[in-house]
Amino acid sequence: MMEKLHKCNSSRKVKNMHTSKRFLLLAAASILSLILCSCAGVAPLTAKRPGDEAFRTSLKKELSTLNVPIEATTDDLSRVLNQTVKKNLYKGATKTSGVSAEVNRNGSIILTATGNYLYISMPITMTLSYSMFSAPTIPLSLKFKVKADITPDWRLRTEIYYQGLSDLLSEEVGIGPMKFKPRSIVEGITQPVQKILSDLIAQKINEQFPLKAQVAKVWNTAQKPILLDKNYNAWLKLTPREIMMYPMYAQNNRVRMSVGISTLAELVVGPEPASPSPQPLPNLKLVSAFDKSFRIALNADLPYKDILAIASPLLINKKFDSDGKSIVIKDFELYGNGDKLVVKLQTQGSVEGIFYLTAKPVFNPQTDVFSVDDVDFDMQSKDLLLQTADWFLHSSIRGIIQEKLNSNLTGQLEKSRQTAEKALARVQLVDHVFLKGDIKSLKFSDMIVQKDKISIQVYTEGEAGILFQ
Repeated sequence: MMEKLHKCNSSRKVKNMHTSKRFLLLAAASILSLILCSCAGVAPLTAKRPGDEAFRTSLKKELSTLNVPIEATTDDLSRVLNQTVKKNLYKGATKTSGVSAEVNRNGSIILTATGNYLYISMPITMTLSYSMFSAPTIPLSLKFKVKADITPDWRLRTEIYYQGLSDLLSEEVGIGPMKFKPRSIVEGITQPVQKILSDLIAQKINEQFPLKAQVAKVWNTAQKPILLDKNYNAWLKLTPREIMMYPMYAQNNRVRMSVGISTLAELVVGPEPASPSPQPLPNLKLVSAFDKSFRIALNADLPYKDILAIASPLLINKKFDSDGKSIVIKDFELYGNGDKLVVKLQTQGSVEGIFYLTAKPVFNPQTDVFSVDDVDFDMQSKDLLLQTADWFLHSSIRGIIQEKLNSNLTGQLEKSRQTAEKALARVQLVDHVFLKGDIKSLKFSDMIVQKDKISIQVYTEGEAGILFQ
């Protein structure tokens, strides 16, 4: 009897043990099911990468004018004329039948400049002869007015006008048995004297103003990169386009010719830029005025890797909460696409996956700060999140990214401006030819998005000229 009871209890224990195991298995299965269902709710999402768009390839070009002043005083020109004008100016017949004249220089030629004309006063003596008779030598001064300009083929052209006599002449002069009016005789022989002076003045001004040769030196040198600063390895790259000529200025006893070389100018830091194919000296473009501003482009490149180096520690592995949910940014990338920036995010937490946002790059020239505007999920990411995590679209993550991508470029741009200003104070181009610049301001010009960087262009504006010493 006792043996039967013992067997019955053992059987009951085994049955209860099996029942407990079944319960534990069912409970484990339920928990596993809940875990799997929970995991299924945050299954990783992968948005499609935005399609590639074309980039703008080059920055806007700002034209400059490199001023090439060529100047002399009337004292310089007078000295040249006095050294070259011979004593004998004319000897031969006059318009009065039978009367001949001899005209000789009788002292220093005086040259003045005013009203954009050169004025010449030349002391002479005139001796009149008739047959075997001669009149007493007459001292007087001839006066001329000269206008000079340059033709498009670089030739100096002069126009000389007789202005009369500086001395009063007697109405008549006796030569042997004949009487003549010396004024009419003098005025009759001014044409050959004018021709001598006109040719001589054109020749000597061309020698004093070797315009084509001087400008050719600058033009040829400007086509090669110019080392401005060895320490910074800074180069001035000029790309000359045309040459403009301002009319000759003659005022206050100074004669000046202004030539403007229209060129692109850029400050390049790094290896020596490649030289373009040399262009021949073009014909002059005659203008009534030209802008003497000299603008040097300064390019501030902002590589995305530098932006990431600043922004990543502020974003990666940081937790961001919104509406009771949270995400952690596990990876963060940045690249250019067309005219926008693309931000690639990899997240964990309430939403796991890879998503893309786009942003518009902005540069504020008043503060020198680069930033982004219009940060938003791209269409592919929006469509994906609308179906699964609409709250993430309206979270604060967009504003946080917009804030963390700002970069202050004041130091970089100011350093470039100072480099340009210091380097352009006096630069030797070739022997006895110097470039001298005066930088006055810094202005924003252009910005383009590239695959691996943002290029921001500003330019220094001032005046630059060529000195011949």
